[in-house]
Amino acid sequence: MAIQNTPQTDQSSGIKRPFKAALMSAFIMPGSGQMWLGNKWQGMGFMAVSLGCVLVLMNFAIKRAQVISEKILAGEVPLEYSAIYAQITQAPEGDAAQVAAWITWIFVANWLTSIVTAYVAGTKTDDKKISGKNSSDK
Repeated sequence: MAIQNTPQTDQSSGIKRPFKAALMSAFIMPGSGQMWLGNKWQGMGFMAVSLGCVLVLMNFAIKRAQVISEKILAGEVPLEYSAIYAQITQAPEGDAAQVAAWITWIFVANWLTSIVTAYVAGTKTDDKKISGKNSSDK
C-alpha cells in the first residue's frame, strides 16, 4: 500500500493557536501565551503583575516563618510537630491578612485574565491568517 501525501490544513494539524496560547498562560506563566503570540508588552505586563504578587506573598510567608521560628527559639512554642503545626495554621492577625488576601485575589484575577486574553488574541491571529489566505486565493 502506498501512502498518499495529502496536504494538511492549519485547522487539522496539532493544537490550535488560541488553545495553545491559553494553555501556555495557564500552566507555564501568566503572559507566556501572549508572548508566544507576539504580544510582548501585554505578556510582560501579565508577568510583572504575577511576579509582583508572588514576591509580596513570599515576603509575608517568610516574615511569618521568622516569627514562628523566633517563638520556638524563645521557648514560647515547644519543639513538637503539633505545636508548630498549630502556629502555622493559625490565621494571621492584623492588616497583613487583609493585604495577603487582596494580593491573592489580584494574582488569581491576573492569571484568569491572562488565559482569556491569550485565547482571544489567538483567535484574532487565526482569523487574520484565514482572511489573508482567502484574499490571496482570489
